[in-house]
Amino acid sequence: MLSAVRIGLLGSMLLFAATIHVASPAVGQPSRTRTLTYDPDRKEWVELPPPAAAGTPEGDLHRIRVQIKDGRHGKALSAIKSFVSTHGQEDRHYPAILIAKAEALIGGRKYDQAHEVLQTFLGEFSGVRLTSEALRLEFVVAEVYLAGAKRKLLGLRLLSGTDVAYQILDEIATDYPDSEYAELAIKTKADHLFREGEHDFAELEYGRLVREHPRSRYHEFALARSAEAAMASFRGVEYDEAALIEAQDRFEEYRLRYPTSAQRDRVDTVLDSIREMRAGKDFRVGRYYERTEHLSSAVWYYERVRQDWPDTIAQTRATERLERLGLLERTEPAKHSPEDAKP
Repeated sequence: MLSAVRIGLLGSMLLFAATIHVASPAVGQPSRTRTLTYDPDRKEWVELPPPAAAGTPEGDLHRIRVQIKDGRHGKALSAIKSFVSTHGQEDRHYPAILIAKAEALIGGRKYDQAHEVLQTFLGEFSGVRLTSEALRLEFVVAEVYLAGAKRKLLGLRLLSGTDVAYQILDEIATDYPDSEYAELAIKTKADHLFREGEHDFAELEYGRLVREHPRSRYHEFALARSAEAAMASFRGVEYDEAALIEAQDRFEEYRLRYPTSAQRDRVDTVLDSIREMRAGKDFRVGRYYERTEHLSSAVWYYERVRQDWPDTIAQTRATERLERLGLLERTEPAKHSPEDAKP
């Protein structure tokens, strides 16, 4: 489970509205409160005017943000309840109140409730400037669940949150493809699937990232990992080779687009091993037909190995089988005459 410290760090990295306390430089004077808000249009933090008096929507919202910043999540939730009771849901600050409520719930480790609040916000207020903040908080909830936090059942934390996390990440990637979190959502889901050994599903997600976000900062990583996941999902020469073919295509594309990285990762060696596995699969099919006395089919596969997979172990073995079946002349080493040894 993510610690409250990690959640705090995640929040501080991308928080679009934050309130901080600074002491006045004048000795003996009381500290004052400054409000810094991130302006996405100007791409910088700007200082807002001093908050309005308590009892006004602006003033009450400001104090709620201060309580959240100070870790007083329970008091913030009580203040939010009072805000709605006093000013109503029709107040123009209500969307910001929902965001504050979700953040307070996350701080209090009430992730299920936070997710419900964020779903309400995205359903009713999607498209406003706070949408990015809502997506950030949804992403925090997803990461907490993927880290092992449990969902509640009858008041007890019993249920895995992985499915909900995947749903959140899918919705971010699908419903908000132009947001700054879309490609990160796909990568996060793919990374978790890969760590859990779900390589076939991980390969699909990495492939989606490569396909839908060709200019992504994660493109090189996703292309290499998709090839690795495809190869890892191959269950052996007794099974279908579709995963191997996919891995081969992805590794070849990776080598073409990122030659320096491919050389570092020894992709040529990996591709050679894939060729050996694919050749070995065809050879095993030929051996099966030979054992079951379907010689024409066996010969067809042996010839296919010799033609399609030169310079492989399987090619050598296929040649040996054809020789044993009397369909090829056994190649003997050339005999050297005594004259060859003369200088």
